[in-house]
Amino acid sequence: MHSGEPMRTPFGVIFDMDGVLVDSADAHRRAWQQLGEEVGVPFSAALFARTFGQRNANIIPAWLGEVAPQRSDELAQRKESRYRQLVRCGAVRIYPRIPELLAELRHLGASVAVASSGPRENVSLLIETIGAGAYITVAVASEDVRDGKPHPEMFLTAAKRLGLVPGRCAVIEDSVHGIEAAKRARMLAVAVLTSTAREALMAAGADVLVPTVGDLDPSQLRQTIEQHASAC
Repeated sequence: MHSGEPMRTPFGVIFDMDGVLVDSADAHRRAWQQLGEEVGVPFSAALFARTFGQRNANIIPAWLGEVAPQRSDELAQRKESRYRQLVRCGAVRIYPRIPELLAELRHLGASVAVASSGPRENVSLLIETIGAGAYITVAVASEDVRDGKPHPEMFLTAAKRLGLVPGRCAVIEDSVHGIEAAKRARMLAVAVLTSTAREALMAAGADVLVPTVGDLDPSQLRQTIEQHASAC
């Protein structure tokens, strides 16, 4: 190590999946609309915009009202099956520079996690689709937590599995609920401007804003996490 170079200390970067690593909104919208046609209750574009990124357990009552748990689970499974089929047919777009970014973060000593509101089967499929399995140490999905975003449980679970205190982690998110969850977890909240207005993300408490995840500078991110950790 060169004289004057700071000692490398562990840090974590926790990525949301949809809207951050992959552009999957259209595939999710198509899956919900297909299910709506089958059920006979349209799933509107406005409802999709309002609920995108939330867990199915919250989306289905917003769509259909009170539904028996067994019926809700069945509808959720049908929707996710349609979504995975769309993914396998190439309906999601991987944002540019993802593998390079993950490799650079690991080279700098980062532990990398994904924390998604989606079910584990979706998360695993998308990690495979991205080709990111070698870089991601931990994956947290909806089955791993009781409370969805904006509750911080998902990100706190990821940090615990990475073996890091929350203050040494950054969360990369595209939604207001995700940024709120990151702030409640006392993590550095980095917002990407792929799906939500800048003003809304700033109001939610975003510490850093970038156009897309590929615009992140890994070295700068590490420095910002160090500054955030020192202030905690």
